[in-house]
Amino acid sequence: MNEANTGKFQSGYKLPPALDTAYRRMLRICDYVAALALATEVVLITINVTGRYVFSHTFGWMNEFAQYTLLWLIVPGTVVLMDRYALFYAEVLLLFIQNQLVRRMLFVFNSILMLVFFAIVFWTGIDYVKITWTFELDYSDLQKYWFYVTMPIWGILMLIVVLKKLVCMENPDVTAIDPED
Repeated sequence: MNEANTGKFQSGYKLPPALDTAYRRMLRICDYVAALALATEVVLITINVTGRYVFSHTFGWMNEFAQYTLLWLIVPGTVVLMDRYALFYAEVLLLFIQNQLVRRMLFVFNSILMLVFFAIVFWTGIDYVKITWTFELDYSDLQKYWFYVTMPIWGILMLIVVLKKLVCMENPDVTAIDPED
């Protein structure tokens, strides 16, 4: 950490122990779901590509499941990455703003925009699940909503992450990126 990037508007507020434990468990579950989805994705694609080029035969349901498994990889993965400041989004701009008041205002404005966006994703996702409730996948009897339920789940998980950042007024931990290097 360099001197220019340390100590900028850290409030020192921490979540109560029970909430912090629940938050960390949520992130751990997201890690496991993303890892399982990635492993499943690799297996499905490997089997399908091998079948296509070695046996000249492919399974339609594997393509379908690979597409939907990708949703279950992206949703928990982005939640964890957002918590770890590993996604490139507007908070990276905070590195370049020296005025603490302007930094705070930009942080709060960005957080409010994200809250609005993820609230829309959540409510739209609930409507979409209701629409797909009776639809089945093309190659199996599995209901489509099992895959489209990722939208409201993603919306609510991202709302939790953004609210935690806003309530704790966390300083983005991107100090490994030194704009002067």
